[in-house]
Amino acid sequence: QIPAILFIHDTLGSSSAYMTCTSQALVTSSLQERFIHWSGFRTGLGNIWQPVYLAAAIIGALISSTGTGTFGKAAGVTPAEAFFGGFLAILGSRIASGCTSGHGLSGIALLS
Repeated sequence: QIPAILFIHDTLGSSSAYMTCTSQALVTSSLQERFIHWSGFRTGLGNIWQPVYLAAAIIGALISSTGTGTFGKAAGVTPAEAFFGGFLAILGSRIASGCTSGHGLSGIALLS
């Protein structure tokens, strides 16, 4: 947390990375005028590091799960259910202007 706060003036979290990725892929110039909130996720250092952080977390999880032989072996949950549940968790965190991982990584570390 300390390097993130010192160098990019932000705390670690990942749900904003989804906003950055979708704004790059889906937001046209006409939509930027209508939805000003999304245009704020298109440029800037704060919007560059989060997709890199998210990609590294996904790659790390993939390496860990394949190395231990646990990839795709979640008990009681199909891959489609896991994907849909993750999508709903991210959607809910963005609607509430929060972050699912940000609380665990940042909120607890900052005692907030």
